[in-house]
Amino acid sequence: MKNLISSFSYLDYKTNLLTLNNIPLNELIKDVDTPFFLYLPKRFEQNYLALKNSLSKYLPNFQIFYAVKANYLGKILLDAKKLGLGLEVMSLFEILLARRAKYSFNNLIFNGPAKTELELTTYLKENSNARINVESLNELVLIERIAKKMKIKPKVTVRIHPNLSKETEKRMLIKKSSKLGIDYERAKKLFSFAKDSDFLEPVGVHVHVGTNLSSHEFFDELFDFMNSYIESLRKIDIQIKEVNLGGGLAPPNVLIRENFSLYRFAEQIVTKFENYKDILFLFEPGRYLIADSFIALTKILQTKKSWGRKWAFVDIGANSLVPLRYSIYSVIPLFFKGKGQYCNLGGPLCLPVDIITKEAVDFMVENDDLLAVLNCGAYTLSMSEQFGYPRPPVYELNEKGKLKLIKPSDDIERMVEENFSNLE
Repeated sequence: MKNLISSFSYLDYKTNLLTLNNIPLNELIKDVDTPFFLYLPKRFEQNYLALKNSLSKYLPNFQIFYAVKANYLGKILLDAKKLGLGLEVMSLFEILLARRAKYSFNNLIFNGPAKTELELTTYLKENSNARINVESLNELVLIERIAKKMKIKPKVTVRIHPNLSKETEKRMLIKKSSKLGIDYERAKKLFSFAKDSDFLEPVGVHVHVGTNLSSHEFFDELFDFMNSYIESLRKIDIQIKEVNLGGGLAPPNVLIRENFSLYRFAEQIVTKFENYKDILFLFEPGRYLIADSFIALTKILQTKKSWGRKWAFVDIGANSLVPLRYSIYSVIPLFFKGKGQYCNLGGPLCLPVDIITKEAVDFMVENDDLLAVLNCGAYTLSMSEQFGYPRPPVYELNEKGKLKLIKPSDDIERMVEENFSNLE
């Protein structure tokens, strides 16, 4: 257990009891029923400051934007605003969340391959200089038409798919056929179109390939290409003022395990980009900031043995802990009773994919035992659904070391009534 939580600085085992910031977790949650999510705002702040401080050592000009899609809980957006983070949004819903959090739209980036006229108009009405990442000529034409009608000149950045080696793309599971971004040569037509327009200001280039990234060698190759690509744009009189390096960084515990240094990451940028002092670098982390800022607390409901396997079923399922390819949920007991038979952990749903961890756990488990699920802050709440069960509540660990409800669970009676609302 000690090895598993060594990269989670806020967790420890004392006399076999799991502690959170030196407080026994079972004591902290004794008045709250499982399942629920626990948000750790202090950890969110620590992750942001670690990235900010690393970048500050080397880069004179940069800005960090929190990717709302990773987890759009209102409290997180307010905390991000308080810390000085911008927001990266991808839909009208997320634009309205930013407005509700009273964000300056100067501190927003609008992403997405298929933005609607309503979304773009709503976004640009808030701030005519707000940034937009574009991926197609059709989109540029639409933005130009809206801008002409509004008599504004928005900043646009073209999202490209870079030229990487076949070996790198295979290793990183990157596909040129991805729906996101546009091939780097075709992108030059978009830059030229925007440059010739009276209603568009091409300011930068955007790249985001892969997720859960933890390879310095990958970034060396990517930054080499980006530097040469910016030079090729200068030759056609396109001056790049901003480079958006997207997000994709793995959670902190993965970076620690893979010996990935944020300081070295920042140093790679200044080493590879020749004119880095003249460029504003933008970053859009989501998973890195929020993944380990959440813990899910759950209880074992039943255990069984079948075909030589032991199973334990908990009261939180894949409708909340979404089983994405890059989800890395680790499960540990609140009270460690010692080693036991390897046991698979599943949720309560009637689905074979409702598995909490890909690997079996090797600690002793019994009915009613409490477990903590780590690294569950990214793409859980924002992608969760009411499949069979209400989505669980969310508490935060406030500055006084107490739990505070910040999002209630779904109301099961309301869930029922909504399915009959227009039938009676």
